[in-house]
Amino acid sequence: MTTSLQHQPHPGHEHVHGEGCGHVALPHGDHVDYVDYVHDGHRHAAHDGHWDDH
Repeated sequence: MTTSLQHQPHPGHEHVHGEGCGHVALPHGDHVDYVDYVHDGHRHAAHDGHWDDH
């Protein structure tokens, strides 16, 4: 998995991530926010109504 802190929107991402969507939600300490997902070998993060690639 590769990660980046750059803002790089994922174009054409039709899938809606959420609890039980089938992708791995990344934990944040002692909880899961369901805003960061491992998807196709990279991280998707919710940002201003779209998903960023990291």
